[in-house]
Amino acid sequence: MIKGLISKKFDRNIGLEIFRALFFSILSFWVVLFHCINYSKSFSLNYFVHKKFHVPCFFLISFYYLFPIIRDRNSNKMKKRLERLFVPYLIWPLFIWFANNLLYLFIGNNRYGRILSFKELTLQLITGRMFFIQLWFVFNLLFLSIFFFIISILNEYIFFIFANFIFILCYLIQYISSDYYFSKFKDCIAHSVGHFIISFPLAVSAFNLNKFRLIQYFEINRFKFLLFSLVVIGFLFIKGAPNTYYGIDKNLFSILSFYWFYLIPLNEYLNHNLKNIIYLMTSYTNGIYCTHIIIKFYIFRFFMIKPTFLSCFGIYFICYIISFLGEKAFRKNKLKFLFI
Repeated sequence: MIKGLISKKFDRNIGLEIFRALFFSILSFWVVLFHCINYSKSFSLNYFVHKKFHVPCFFLISFYYLFPIIRDRNSNKMKKRLERLFVPYLIWPLFIWFANNLLYLFIGNNRYGRILSFKELTLQLITGRMFFIQLWFVFNLLFLSIFFFIISILNEYIFFIFANFIFILCYLIQYISSDYYFSKFKDCIAHSVGHFIISFPLAVSAFNLNKFRLIQYFEINRFKFLLFSLVVIGFLFIKGAPNTYYGIDKNLFSILSFYWFYLIPLNEYLNHNLKNIIYLMTSYTNGIYCTHIIIKFYIFRFFMIKPTFLSCFGIYFICYIISFLGEKAFRKNKLKFLFI
């Protein structure tokens, strides 16, 4: 089984596949930490976790690997990507809505302490944010993937001019307006607009990295880039941009992190079994992302466990097991995309 994994998954570009798998594994655990561990103003692990660098990194790596599909207008690969995103985006809210209402009817209580209305379910499916708020990330991946695939019918030059124009516009809105979440709208709609404004520049940054082969360009002058990145990361880590959610500071940090992970020659340093372990670690990031908030709620509430690094690791492990079993149960149909 171990040998089979390598031959099937890593036969084309082993180094890059392992890089992406390891990066995704670290980021998925970071997401769990962010949602489960308490914020601290002191210089500590908690402080770093709440710097909000994890989601920009996720966006960057996701759209970096989407660019060839957009560029080549590969409809088959795009269809597969949309399936992987649409299934959890649709099914998880339906399941949460039904299960929580059933709990309330039978025991008089649930996570929300009330019956969830059909209107709330509709708004959740339209905006990606109502009672299952972490799906805003999946909504933006889904929406932006479709958006970029549609506008890719434009001339490539016009495509990049248009995309980078909106890129600049989104950052101007973030830095000039104190209300780029448009609070005058209904909360879930306002956050959807706001999340588009903060997500779009990250996607375009990934396209620019791929289109202009900036990663390969940086590779030529590693030492100079190392000094530059240490200075930039140090500045961003200490100062940041407090008025923006995913501002230029988060974007730069994501690019630098992506670059240094990209340069690690994992294929040379890791043996056969370690490569498979990394692959297995990242096989269920979708399920971990969608279940960790639910597991966190019931673990912390019923077992009275404090939110520590160790308890977060336990939540991550439980979510991984649930996702592993879920994928095995639905392996032969598209419900497996709920977990992988």
